[in-house]
Amino acid sequence: MIYDGVLGPWLLPTFLRGTGLPDIHCVILLPPLEVCLERVQGRVGHDFSDLLITRDLYEQFAKADVDPRHLITEPGDHPAELAELISRRLDDGHFRYPDF
Repeated sequence: MIYDGVLGPWLLPTFLRGTGLPDIHCVILLPPLEVCLERVQGRVGHDFSDLLITRDLYEQFAKADVDPRHLITEPGDHPAELAELISRRLDDGHFRYPDF
């Protein structure tokens, strides 16, 4: 099962309990703020375009108490490379939450 969406790391314990699973893999994509703002502005056919909310949500994630191993801060421009990076790290348990 894959959940792809916005879930603040402060909600991970509640989310994990809700899944009924003993652990999950958590990957947080957090490129620089400027990249996030550019991507929101460049979206076509997407209803969300509020840059103030984008900035606020970014700050919440950036300030969250989360183990850095769950963060990818420089995902690059090629989705296939990012997918490969995530796949390799999933295989070795890098993103497991909670860490055993």
